[in-house]
Formats: sequence, structure tokens, C-alpha cells
Amino acid sequence: MDMRYEAYSYADKLFYDSPVRWAALDEFAAATAPLPPGWARSTREVWTGAHPVDVRLPDQGWKIHVSACLDNAEQILELVAAYCFENRIAFKFLRSPALVQTQNAKYAARGSSGKFLTLYPVDDRELERCLEDLGAALEGRPGPYILSDLRWRQGPLYLRYGGFTEQFCRSETGELVLALREPSGRLRPDVRRAVFEVPEWAPVPAVLAEALAQAPAATTDAFPFTVERALHFSNGGGIYLARPVGGADGPPVVLKEARPHAGLDQRGDDAVLRLARERDILQRLAGLPQVPAVLGHLTAWEHDFLVQEYVEGEPLNRWFGRHYPLIHPDPDEATAAAYREEALRILDSVAEGLRAIHGRGIVFGDLHPRNLIVRPDGTVAFIDFELASPVDAFVRPALGAAGFAAPPELTGFAVDLHALDALRLWIFLPLLPLTALDPGKAEALTAAAGRRFALPPSALPAAPATGGPAAAAAGQLERLLSGDPADWPQLRDSLAAGIAATATPDRTDRLFPGDPGQFTHDGLGLAYGAAGVLWALQTAGTPVDPEHVRWLLDAVAREPCRPGLYLGSHGVAYALERLGRPGEALNLLDRLLKTDLDGLAPDLAGGLAGVGLTLLHFAHICGDRDLHAAAADVADRLAAGLGPTAGAPAAPGRAGLLHGGSGAALFLLRLYESTADRDLLDLAGRALSDDLARCLVAEDGTLQVDEGTRVLPYLESGSAGIAAVLHEHLRLQPDPAGEVRLEQIRRAAEPEFIVQSGLFNGRAGLIALLHRLQDGTDQHRDVIRRHIRRLAWHLVPYQGHAAFPGEQLLRLSTDLATGSAGVLLGLGAALADTPPLPFWTPGGFAATAPAPGADPGRRLPPPSAPTPATAPAAAHEFR
Repeated sequence: MDMRYEAYSYADKLFYDSPVRWAALDEFAAATAPLPPGWARSTREVWTGAHPVDVRLPDQGWKIHVSACLDNAEQILELVAAYCFENRIAFKFLRSPALVQTQNAKYAARGSSGKFLTLYPVDDRELERCLEDLGAALEGRPGPYILSDLRWRQGPLYLRYGGFTEQFCRSETGELVLALREPSGRLRPDVRRAVFEVPEWAPVPAVLAEALAQAPAATTDAFPFTVERALHFSNGGGIYLARPVGGADGPPVVLKEARPHAGLDQRGDDAVLRLARERDILQRLAGLPQVPAVLGHLTAWEHDFLVQEYVEGEPLNRWFGRHYPLIHPDPDEATAAAYREEALRILDSVAEGLRAIHGRGIVFGDLHPRNLIVRPDGTVAFIDFELASPVDAFVRPALGAAGFAAPPELTGFAVDLHALDALRLWIFLPLLPLTALDPGKAEALTAAAGRRFALPPSALPAAPATGGPAAAAAGQLERLLSGDPADWPQLRDSLAAGIAATATPDRTDRLFPGDPGQFTHDGLGLAYGAAGVLWALQTAGTPVDPEHVRWLLDAVAREPCRPGLYLGSHGVAYALERLGRPGEALNLLDRLLKTDLDGLAPDLAGGLAGVGLTLLHFAHICGDRDLHAAAADVADRLAAGLGPTAGAPAAPGRAGLLHGGSGAALFLLRLYESTADRDLLDLAGRALSDDLARCLVAEDGTLQVDEGTRVLPYLESGSAGIAAVLHEHLRLQPDPAGEVRLEQIRRAAEPEFIVQSGLFNGRAGLIALLHRLQDGTDQHRDVIRRHIRRLAWHLVPYQGHAAFPGEQLLRLSTDLATGSAGVLLGLGAALADTPPLPFWTPGGFAATAPAPGADPGRRLPPPSAPTPATAPAAAHEFR
């Protein structure tokens, strides 16, 4: 589970949305109060800032962060704001109490959690004055420890060297990230980890010498345990495998850490309070074989630690990943039957453990796979009792795993029995979050699991029968997912109607709901924004609302442009041209031609490969020699960055079509179409070799991208994206070893169970790949049809139309990368032979370069109206 998605789930029960729309409903008074003369306000996402208009901030320096608890945040804000106004110091703060809570929540980002206010002193003298004055004024006021910072004495002030204004550079993986400028002038990522670090070249003011000398690292020798490794981290603290100092030969123990004022749940309780409850509960359960024993408790560095017995084994979710047969291609029935019997034994052990815990009068409260340990003998132990409570003093859990948390009408032991029923479904068909999106999904998934694993009625929960018109409508939509091309027009129209029904043209930040990436990356582009959805509708052959195109055009005029095909404005220009707005597309392209490509990553998502493809596209349709030359220049830049030999990655980074060498190879192959330059084929081969070097052969014989803790078969960052380009390259440069790898990747695209339905990282992308590998035949027809039918597992009706969840399955999505638009394109590829992505199929760039002496001028209509070269500058932006 990627916990970053949690913050985008608060504002709406069906769609991911900006946390600002939820949290800004009850802002601090300071967020809207009149400012003193000579001050300006800026509001950006979760932050409200104030700065004196005549003060110019340096680009970077020592920031002061102020932490706060829920009950003292407003008072601290009033005090600090008054000080800043009096002393003319720029500052920003979280806009609402709700944001203070989410910033300090259990699964908030550990590197930034605790930050409530940020002050921007312009020099060392102002820094020292702020620390002395505010340190005295705030002394003794509690607040969560900011792990990324240096603490100032014993109050809620912290310091970190970082950016004051926004500067950007590319990370090792090619992502656009906030940056610091080194003395040489080079930009480097401003990395914020959950540990205090100072760039080796950063100036350290004399006033910080005291704080540096008192850093907690200096006291580690007093800790009575030696930590061997971390088992888990959350913002509430870590869980560690450790041994007593001097007891290297003794049994290991588990240390569970709790940070004061951090790791808040929905009630506002912090990790320390929950840890104290957990210790009391474990003592009440002492002696049960399913529960780890309490061995002690201590406090160090202001953090509480609970010492527990170490339970040998692995979490149930990890056991599941090693044993679940449907994630491998073509498991036989004997394998499925063996899994069924082992899973049923584990479920029996879980039920037995719950009975024992309930027998002591305790409600576990947080039953889900990560809180269950499967021992080597197959029995199960329960861990993490921080949400447990006595049944006679029941406290409703204020946290809960998606799909396992009980509805509000259930109390006491019924909370655990609900989670046990959810576990019975999860272990056979792990799509539990969908049951919160659609009440009828539990019944459908239960029936599907029962059929697939031939389960006896007693093995599955009795899901409530929903019946009625809604169930009938859902059944009709599922029947359209037959894999029969005859059902495609009706299925296509239903998906398009579902997308159109979600549109919010009254908003300026996004047109269609999608992945949180539309707020953190780009709300206009192909991957997560309006351009991708509109291009998908047009490509699938459905009508596109002119008002939605107008929304996109207005947004282009309003927003700054940045390079990139999927995460930038090049993709918007491409989509506008495909949508019949060539003049506006060329206008945007002209703006993009003025952007500097130096330092741009090589990838397809936001880097050089996508830029080159866009230039090549417009060179082809315009007959423009200059654009073709610009595309060739991009190829030269890519060639300079490729690995020196095949099979040796050029640099650390990601693999796959969107972020790896395969995207560069796709562009080089398309350029080859227009030049017949064989050197481009060799360069494409080297780029593909970079990606293949980042793959491994899994135990089932499939070839997938190795991400360290998991392997990936998908389009975006997995092996399917590599295969899509490798297949084309092999037709032009045959290679027996490459054919073997291609077959291994094809097998990785076959499994019956895929966690997500989307195009980039889900089933729709695998459908598109398998169709591409057929080369006009039907050799993969049966697997493709099974994939299409299995999309019914993910389908969630929206206003009577077909719709699909986004990543993490917590909310619906309509975008190209993760949602219904991408599913539409994946299905269209298999059922109507339409392209699932721009530049997917070869043959579109033949003879692009005009012959010498030919007219190099553009042949498209001129722009209908001028577009501003840049978006209006913000009043003031600092971080």
C-alpha cells in the first residue's frame, strides 16, 4: 500500500482529490485575516504564506520550522505570526487544523512530518535573533520532533538548510525535483530524508554550534539494545529487530517505537498513547500462544519503546505474495487446489487465535494481513495491538486497513468478525478496497473467488445480496466484458459516458478526476490530465465535448508550460493537434521550442524521448525541416547519455517505457523510419539493453523489471513496456537472444490475477501488449479474452456506466495512466485495433524530412489566437 494516497482520499468518497478541498473548509483565522500594510499573501496547496513585499529572499539558506500539536497550533500560529509581522520575516503555515493532523498522521511522510510553520530569515543575524526570541517565547510548548531537522534547545523550533525559492533539477531516476544550488552553480536534489543532514558545502552559522553539539546521535551509546534491522517504519515510529547489548548469542527481540505527538490517528491520539494501551492489552493476553509476550518498556531520546517477544515467520501478505497461484502464468488445478487447502488452514488458525483473544475479553480491532505472522509450522500469531480494547470498554479503532475496517454500526467482537470475513475473501481474491467503493462488489467478488477455487460454502463469508436494479445494471456491464468485438461499441460508449459524467468544467485545477499525480505532477497532460482523457476519447472514436476542449485551451493559456510528453506540455500540444486544434497546438509548440533542454532526463514521461517524438510528429504533419532537425538534435543528446556497451546501464535509474531506456529506443526507432539511418537502430538496441539489464528471471521463468523488493511486468516501469519496443526492434534487427527475452516477458503478461486495471500499471496495459505481439494474428486471443473478462473483477458502475478504480483501488479514476481512459484504450487496442498510446505502432513517420530545396514552411493553419508566452507570475512563491 502506498500511503501517500491516503491524504487524497479524505475530500471525496469516490474520487481522489486535493487535500486542500477537504482541509480548507475550516481554516485558521490567520489564513484569511487582513495583513499589515506592505505585506502580501500567497496560498499554494496546503500552505498559506505571508511576506513583506520589499524583502527579497535568497534562493536557499537556513529555515526555521516550528512544530505544534493540535491543541496548541492556533496559539503558536498567532504568536509566531505577530513576531514575523513585527520583524518583517517571511513565513508560511499549514492552512487548517485538519492539515496539522494529517501532516502528523501515522502514515504521513516522515521526512516532512511535524512542520507547521516555516520562517525564512534572510541572513545569519536574523536567524540568530529569531532563534533567541522565539526560543524563549515558545519554551516548553510541545510539538512533534521533526526528523529531518536539527532541534533548537528543548522547544518546538527546528532548523534545516534548504531552498527558500523553488529551483528544480532532475533526480537520478529522471524525476523533476526541488533543488539546491552548489557553490559551483550546479543544481542538486534537495533530498529530505527522516534524518538531519547538512550539505557538505553549506555554511553553518556560529549560532548553530550549540544545537549541533547536542544532536541526539551523540547519545546512542546509552541505548541498551543493538538494532540489527528495521522491520517497519511509520510516522509514529519504527519497529526493529534487536538484541540486548552484550547478548549477541541470545534470542532477538522486537522494539516498537512511539514518537510523542506524532503518528496521530483520526481521533488525534498519538503513538505514545496507543503504545501504552498496547502494553496493557498484551499484559492481559499474557500466555496466549498467538500473542507475543511483553518483555519490557523504556524511554530514550523522548521516545517510548515497547520490548516484545520476536515471533519467527513472515507477515501474511508476504506469504501470500510467495504462494498465490494466480500471479503466475497458467497455474494448473493441482497448484490452485494445494493453495486452497493451505489458505484454509491459515484461516482456521486465524479464527482460533481470535477466539482465544476474545476469550480474554479483548477486541483486536485491526485484523489484516500485515498484522498476522505465519510461523514456519503454519500457525498464525497476531501482532500490533495498538488499536485493541477491552470489549466492556470498547474504543472504536480510529485507523483501519481499506476493506478490513468495519462499518460504523458494528461494535465489539463484531468488528473482528467483519475483518475475518474480509480476510476470507482477500486470501482468494485480494481486491478488498473495491467493496468500499461499491456495496455490491463484495457479493460479486465472493462468488468469483468461490468459483475460481472451488470453495465450499463454509469457506467464504455470506456476502449480503444487494439485488435490485443496481445489481442488474452491474451484471449487464460485466457481460459487455466478454472479449467479443461485437460488444465493443456498447462497452466503449458506456466507458465514455462514465468519463463524461465525472467532468468538472467549473474547476480550474482539473477537468476529470484521476490519480493524485494530477495535483503533484500535471493536471493538463497526457498521463494524469485532461489532454490524456480527451485524446483517449477521440482515439476510441467517441464524441469529445467541445466545451471540454475549450477548458483545456483556457488552461494552456493560464498555466506555465514545461517540456514532456506524458508529464508536460508536449503531450498537450500533441493532443490538441489530434483533437482538431492544430493552430493552438503549434502555438504551444512554439512556446516549448524556447525551453532549455539541457539537463532534461532521457525518458519518455517528461524527458528527451517524449520531446523528440513530439517534434518528429509535428515535423511530419507540417513538412517542417527545422522541426525534424530539432528532433535529430534530441537524438544526439540521447546518444551521448546511453551506456557505453550493451547490457550495462548508463546510470542508476528506472526501467520501462515511461522512465527507462525503452522510451528512448521508441523515439530512435521512429526517427529511423524517417531517415533509414542504421546507426539509430544500434542506438535503440543499446537503450533497450540498458532496460533489459535491470530485469531478472523470476522463479516462474518470466522476465520482469527488478525493483529490489518486487518485480514488475507492467507498461510504465515494468517489462511489458520494454517488450513493446523490443518486439519492433527485433523485426528490424533479428536476435535469437532477444527473442528468448521477449517470450519470457510475454509470459509475464499472462497471469490471471492483476492487482490493478489501468493502462500504465495494470491489466489494460498487458492487454495492449499481448495484442501488439500478435502482429495481426490471433495467437494470444484466449489470454486476451480472459484478461478482458477478468476486468469485471475491477469494474465499479458509476451512474449506470462502466468505470474503473485508480491505483491502490481506493478511489475511481478516469485518467489515461490509471483510470477508465486507459482501460478504454487497452480494450480498444484488442477489440478495434486502435493505438493505446501515442506513437505505439510503426509506419507513421516515413519520409518526414523534406528533400533539399523543398519548402520547409509549415502546412498547418496558423494559430487562431495568440497565446501568452508564459503564465502570469505568482505574487510570491517560496517553500
